[in-house]
Amino acid sequence: MAFHDLTPNKSAPRNAKSLLGLGPKFICTPKFTTGSIFASYDRLEVDFHRRVYFAGDADSGNDTTQDDSSIPPPESKLFVRSNWRPDLLDIPDWVSARLSKFYVRVQRLFTKKQAASNILPFQERLLETLAKDPIHLYPLADKGLGPCAVLYEQYVEDCLVHLLNTSVYEHLSEEEAREATTTLKAQIQQWLEDFAHVVGPKVAEFIEHHMNSNASSPFGQFYIMYKIHKGIGKDGRWPTRPVCSDVTSIPHALGKWVTEMLLPIAKDQPSYFKDSFVLKALLDKLILPPNARLFTADATSMYTNIKTEAALQEIGTFIIEHQAEYPHLDAEAVIAALHLVFKNNIFALGDTYWRQTSGTAMGTPPAPAWATIFYALHERKMVPRWASNLLFYKRFIDDVIGVWLTDPDPDKDRELWESFCKDMDSWHGMEWECKTPATSVDFMDLTITIDNNRLVTTLYEKDLNLYLYIPPFSSHPRGVFTGTISGQILRIRRLCTFKTDADERIKEFLSRLLARGHSADNLLPLFKRAEENATAYLTRSPEEQASLRKRKLDDSSHQVYFHLQYHPDDPPSRKIQKLWRDYVSEPAGEDPLSEMKNKMGDTVDIRKLIVAYSRPLNLGNRFSVRNIHGRGRDVSKFLA
Repeated sequence: MAFHDLTPNKSAPRNAKSLLGLGPKFICTPKFTTGSIFASYDRLEVDFHRRVYFAGDADSGNDTTQDDSSIPPPESKLFVRSNWRPDLLDIPDWVSARLSKFYVRVQRLFTKKQAASNILPFQERLLETLAKDPIHLYPLADKGLGPCAVLYEQYVEDCLVHLLNTSVYEHLSEEEAREATTTLKAQIQQWLEDFAHVVGPKVAEFIEHHMNSNASSPFGQFYIMYKIHKGIGKDGRWPTRPVCSDVTSIPHALGKWVTEMLLPIAKDQPSYFKDSFVLKALLDKLILPPNARLFTADATSMYTNIKTEAALQEIGTFIIEHQAEYPHLDAEAVIAALHLVFKNNIFALGDTYWRQTSGTAMGTPPAPAWATIFYALHERKMVPRWASNLLFYKRFIDDVIGVWLTDPDPDKDRELWESFCKDMDSWHGMEWECKTPATSVDFMDLTITIDNNRLVTTLYEKDLNLYLYIPPFSSHPRGVFTGTISGQILRIRRLCTFKTDADERIKEFLSRLLARGHSADNLLPLFKRAEENATAYLTRSPEEQASLRKRKLDDSSHQVYFHLQYHPDDPPSRKIQKLWRDYVSEPAGEDPLSEMKNKMGDTVDIRKLIVAYSRPLNLGNRFSVRNIHGRGRDVSKFLA
């Protein structure tokens, strides 16, 4: 299957599978190769000049000998990339001499010319047709299950199922929406003035920059993802997950700052775990008594069911009472920012405008941390109440995994279980779908099973997964394919308890790649290398892993970057690297770059050039439903 046809009468264009089946990550080869590389070189030159100018400056923030619990999180990652460059008089002559030789020779490698397409002519025509199709849309399914086909009218009506819930959303006119965002911008500017001493000039500039960039179109974009794994509803509609992409909104940058403030609190909650790998390590430590059973619980529409006022009150109180435990934050500033971000989600769907009056918008940066903390405040009291029945309890945002200790009396056990489920629901109207304790459960990407007194795991993959791995002719650098294979093999080895099971999963993975057009001759060496890397990773001690991470972090501070958009017909990175070695880092008859000095006499410790590729738009971008304005009948006419 190439895609999920969710149209009422299976009316999706039959030839759509020839494109959608390539997968949402597929990249069509750009029509022309790269010509001028001046912009890329200019960015490299600025980076290089700064490294030379500031060579020898010590970074006092890199001391890792202190106790991690006594120091705040690292400096904010939020900043606007500076255009500042040192005066040429402050840069030694050898820099310009070496870089200019490099630039002249690299530019000779690049010539703009028409490139051969990696899709057929009829597919190129079809791409243009489908991307502008007024009848059909091609959104992605939830849980990474691949592309779907729906009618435009069907999609809009499915969006309005959410938006016409007046307890969560309020319909605004365009004038009301613009007035609200103008007011919000002024409020955020006032917040920046009030808490300038907290956020600092770099973060303040970042927030101001993004507000100004988004001023002309200051709204988030509402869209939905189809939850096909849940099955079609009794009303004949497919269930959907509402999402609001707020990248273009006024409060987006402030939301990113809020995320930095909330994440340390979220990670500190007893029920928190980072990912499946951490969960697996925790499960491996458990020794189960005979009466142990596994259970899962799934929150019902968690984000939209979190009452905004209740969450602001509960989280705000917690921050005030526990501020001493989190020295990185200022309670007053964070609480004020929470109100600005979570009470001002204003977004567009087509030509209509809306405000979320309750709940949390999935897609806003702080939403996961906010949701994690909110329910954790209930768990802090609830879990201890059930200590005699809960051997283990963890939660990943809206998904709970636990080990329930059953009572010998079935009736009493049923009563206890029902009481526990009611207790889970007793937090500001939130509801959970709790599955009866069993010997095996599916949770996230794991199937977890009781085996004697231990827990064993294997991969859980949904039946509707289309496994649309990137085909070999997609315009991706070879490193992307290599990384996909290495990452998946390491994931399988880490998550599967039994080697024989992991071996079978890796064979399945190989078969799926072969089915996508990859050749065994190309894949087998990559699989062999990936297995070697996985073995090396799994045999390292935690101390060795930490040392390797530290070394990589240190290496990154001695690198400069040459940014290019990838094109398969452009010169390969190895040719660029050779010119770098020949004319910059190790020129014949001259001292190596690692020994060169700036005008202050400090060593310029630049050790490596990284050719950093960006990508063109992929099919997922081209078929995006984040902005449907102009595709079909105006959304406003559905409300008339």
